[in-house]
Amino acid sequence: MIEEIGRIEKDILGLEERRDAVMALSRMIIRSAGKMITAVHAGNNAACLKEASFLGEAIKRMRKMEKGLEFYSLQAHQEYVEAFSFMIMVREMRIPRMAELGEGSVSYLLGLMDTVGELKREIFDRLRNGDRDSALVYFGIMEEIYDSSLPLRFPNSIMPDFRKKQDVARIQIEGLMPEILAAEKEKRKR
Repeated sequence: MIEEIGRIEKDILGLEERRDAVMALSRMIIRSAGKMITAVHAGNNAACLKEASFLGEAIKRMRKMEKGLEFYSLQAHQEYVEAFSFMIMVREMRIPRMAELGEGSVSYLLGLMDTVGELKREIFDRLRNGDRDSALVYFGIMEEIYDSSLPLRFPNSIMPDFRKKQDVARIQIEGLMPEILAAEKEKRKR
């Protein structure tokens, strides 16, 4: 028998325990990001800040424990990016920079692509409430995200579901066109 097998088993058991912890924390982050997005849509600042605080601390913990297990935490990182990006887009009407969120290229880009759907929902809410100006700004942000992503082409193994996210973003933008054109027409009348 290989004399190091006991040490190898101990190392692998430690890795398995760390993987389980990463997966559990990932689920918590994903749920919290969803709650944060819901709070942003509802205009519930207190709930949004509560989830933002939890998410910020949870993602810091994740970064400390995930080394070598990033495959298991990628979705949590992109959900974190989506939640914080969406909050910043709605509050400040701008796209946050990657360094501002402290994320890597893949999670940042995938998370940004996911914000397009949240912006679409926010645009419909704003139009329904007569806030055409904000709706037009958010639509501009949607287009900027999509247009900026167009030159990028990477295999699915590097950027999971990126092409699908691009297609979904394009469909969402095209689906909003009649409402945006009507809003622009109404704005010109004023």
